[in-house]
Amino acid sequence: MRRSTKRTLWIIVPIVVAATFVWIAFAVRRGLVAAYCEWGTTCIIASYAEEHGGAPPATWDDLVGYEYHTQYLPTPRTIEYASSHVSVDFQALADFHAGRIDHLPSDVIQTTRGLDAHWINPKDQLERYFRDGERPHGSFNREYADTLRCYAETYPID
Repeated sequence: MRRSTKRTLWIIVPIVVAATFVWIAFAVRRGLVAAYCEWGTTCIIASYAEEHGGAPPATWDDLVGYEYHTQYLPTPRTIEYASSHVSVDFQALADFHAGRIDHLPSDVIQTTRGLDAHWINPKDQLERYFRDGERPHGSFNREYADTLRCYAETYPID
């Protein structure tokens, strides 16, 4: 091997390895944020249904105002931010609630960013809620959510 080829490899290989690690780190971080959005959205859907006689939301717009109904929605606590990280099959939720389908599809709530490492299973959580009324861990009632919103607006963290 020629000297210039060796020198080039000693420069390019570490740069490619470092770039790969940086890409993996960003993808894992985006995946974690998306996973929190996924779990937070699951809790928010259950909280919405709790206040609307068990009926699921029809669109993302229905969930506006429910940002503080869970501790798992990452900052910034907005429905727009959550909807940019996950997709929700609102039609499947309506069909399951109406009894037109027996099981929710596995991708009823699915991450759209980052590495898709699924340790969260929103399908099972939502099926349990709509069948048995078992609320997902981390979903809050209206009174507690209003208290959290008041604290966040009164004592903002800069």
